[in-house]
Amino acid sequence: MAENLLKEPILDPEEIIKLIPQKPPFVMVDSLYEYTDLTGLTGFTIPEDHMMVDNGVFSEPGLIEHMAQSMSLHRGYQGRISGLDKPKTGFIGAIKSVEIIALPKAGTKLRTYVEILHEIMKVTLVSARTENEKGETLATSEMKTVTVD
Repeated sequence: MAENLLKEPILDPEEIIKLIPQKPPFVMVDSLYEYTDLTGLTGFTIPEDHMMVDNGVFSEPGLIEHMAQSMSLHRGYQGRISGLDKPKTGFIGAIKSVEIIALPKAGTKLRTYVEILHEIMKVTLVSARTENEKGETLATSEMKTVTVD
């Protein structure tokens, strides 16, 4: 297993926003716990008033976007340590698979593990697994993300 290259977790939401191209209110990550060249562990505490919360529950599109933003956060930190001033923009090119096992309630602390499986030029195949604070898997996905300059 590769060594975590973060000296300490990044838990300041203002610092996280500097690492991703998304801006409020469309931000769905608020912490970076671990980073290696190919993996990352992110977090997000779901606010009650978030645009993707309906009747106190975080939506399916919210979970999928959270997983994509977890990859974006990994990329943003990678860019920072390689000297970039601002994060590169990207988008979901294709979703190969997604399984939503349970929808979390507002207030839940999500933890998402991302792993780069394959990369060709600006297209990255990534897997993600999102858990709640009890370690129960809520969703998994495999998607292709595309980075634009």
